[in-house]
Amino acid sequence: MNKQKGNINWRLIFLYFFMILFAFIILSQVFVIQQLKESFSQNQPEFITVEAPRGNIFSDDGSLLAISMPLYDVHIDFQTIDNDTFRKNISALAKKLENLFNDKTALAYEIEFRNAKKNNERYYFLKKEMTYNKVKQLKSFPIFKMGQFKGGLICERKENREIPFQLLAKRTIGYERQGIKPIGIEGAYNQILKGENGKKLVQKISKKVLMPINSNANVLPKAGDDVISTINIDLQDVAEQALINALEKHKAEFGCVAVMEVKTGKIKAIANLRRLEEGLFIEDYNYAIGEHSEPGSTFKLASILAGLEDGFFKLSDSVDTENGRCKFFDRTMIDSKKGGYGKITIGEVFVVSSNVGISKIINNAYAKQPEKFVDRLYKFQLNTPLNIEIPTPENPKIKTPKSLDWSGTTLPWMSIGYEVSLTPLHLLTFYNAIANKGRMVKPLFVSGLKRNGKFIEVNNTEVINPAICARTNIEQIIPLMIQVVERGTAKNIKSKQYSIAGKTGTCQLNYWKTKKGEKKSYQASFAGFFPADNPKYSCIVVISNPTENGFYGAKVAAPVFKEIADKVFASDLELHEVFTAQKNTSSPYTKNGNNYDAQVVLSELNIPFQADKTNWIIASAKQDIIELKTRKIEEDLKDGFIPELRGMGIQDVLFLLENNGLRVHFSGKGTIKNQSLKKGKRFKNGSEIILELA
Repeated sequence: MNKQKGNINWRLIFLYFFMILFAFIILSQVFVIQQLKESFSQNQPEFITVEAPRGNIFSDDGSLLAISMPLYDVHIDFQTIDNDTFRKNISALAKKLENLFNDKTALAYEIEFRNAKKNNERYYFLKKEMTYNKVKQLKSFPIFKMGQFKGGLICERKENREIPFQLLAKRTIGYERQGIKPIGIEGAYNQILKGENGKKLVQKISKKVLMPINSNANVLPKAGDDVISTINIDLQDVAEQALINALEKHKAEFGCVAVMEVKTGKIKAIANLRRLEEGLFIEDYNYAIGEHSEPGSTFKLASILAGLEDGFFKLSDSVDTENGRCKFFDRTMIDSKKGGYGKITIGEVFVVSSNVGISKIINNAYAKQPEKFVDRLYKFQLNTPLNIEIPTPENPKIKTPKSLDWSGTTLPWMSIGYEVSLTPLHLLTFYNAIANKGRMVKPLFVSGLKRNGKFIEVNNTEVINPAICARTNIEQIIPLMIQVVERGTAKNIKSKQYSIAGKTGTCQLNYWKTKKGEKKSYQASFAGFFPADNPKYSCIVVISNPTENGFYGAKVAAPVFKEIADKVFASDLELHEVFTAQKNTSSPYTKNGNNYDAQVVLSELNIPFQADKTNWIIASAKQDIIELKTRKIEEDLKDGFIPELRGMGIQDVLFLLENNGLRVHFSGKGTIKNQSLKKGKRFKNGSEIILELA
């Protein structure tokens, strides 16, 4: 009985272990099958996105501001290379690679490749982030020139965004990055620039390696369109350097400069810099379009113009600036000049920038109806969002009598540029309208879009308001703006060559908050346009918290304006008086050109002249004599720069330009009126220039 019972126990134990073993085998099989399924699934071909080449951003003259330079990761599929082809060409290929990369010997390359071929490696790593030119060379090498599916060369493109001019206009050019709010032109035109992504079939041959598969289902990406900005790289360089000089000299915190073309609203330069330490600057924020602040005395232009528009006073009316101090309720308005200016005209109040004078005339005019002053500012569009292409953080702020923080002192302080909040670009747009005889145009950062080198869209000038005020009032105010520079607060930037119209501004940043012993901080500014008699450019300069060598707008900001204007005037001959002979004088019209030819003709006609000893001249007619001044055309061409050609005859120009390797196209008759490559632009052999004759 016990024996039988023992046999039963052993059978049960055996059956128990058998069941466990059976279950283990079943589970193992399930696990193996699952692994095989996953492996099969992972090795199945799949489509991945191919990023489209991003469009480029250009300056107004075609210089690249932002470009996508493709880089390539290069691998080799040794399995696709025929054994005989490999054996015959491996040594030659290894030698080529040694010469191209100069990182290891041909023998080392050959040994590595033979081992990789022996192991039938399908995704052998060769180089990372190769340039297009080097990849192009690779594709001409033995074996590789047979293509991916016979030569085994796998080149995987990835986009790399580069900013050739680095700091210049960096914040305005902007960026577009995943997970970060896009800014600047890159952000505003992202949908245009990014193009359409493609797709390609790949197979996973290891955990991290995808190998491309040739398939009719692959879709090539469509490159993004190019954006043509209004920025002029030469003017931008001038503006940025002038701003750097001022920030360093005055040890200021940050600053900005914006230059606008008066007629079109095109922004030709926009610099935004923060000073970190001695000699180091960054462009971390677009202060010109995003920094709202109290403008200070540059706002007085709007105040004076408002009073003129509403008929409250004439510029010849007098106002008593008293002793330079005037009390409004519990606060005292103070002039920068101790003792004040006495009794002076309203026009003179503007020229000397008297706080007391401006605040008194505006308070006297609008105290009982302050909403009328605000309404007039609104009619000047000073509260209207500019809605420019580049996103801005918030709208301008101009209080109304209904505002909770409006007080009895708001109106007089608003009249001198406090208790309002504007960006430098908004204020510049207002000044530009004055230069443009009242026609306010929207600031323009992008002139058009191109595809394959041809314009597909052109952005025309957009008029915000055809007349912000009466032209008669503008004709009264501009002479005062000229006087500001000729003999007023900005007389330190007076120019003998051309006239400037503008207004200085100095704003105390912590005006209401200064505690006893607390150091005051200021914002210096200057806004204006030039040449004042026929404005081509308007410009604003704002510098925050200068701590050395002065803090007034005239001392800190105005010299930046002058430095920019001087360099623009020197390089842009459209700003000069016409330098060809005056046709309304007693001396005849004489073309610019060859000195010898001009002298022969003038001698034959018995016309008196004075001539420099030079080959090429600029002809200038005085009342009774022709002056033939030196023109350094040959020197410019020899140094690789385009000379000034306007006013010359086509025969002289053809001889000079073609002898220096330029390809010349021209239309019309007479002397040269316009040239496609401007004076001072670099050229190379084969460069094309188009000349317009009239």
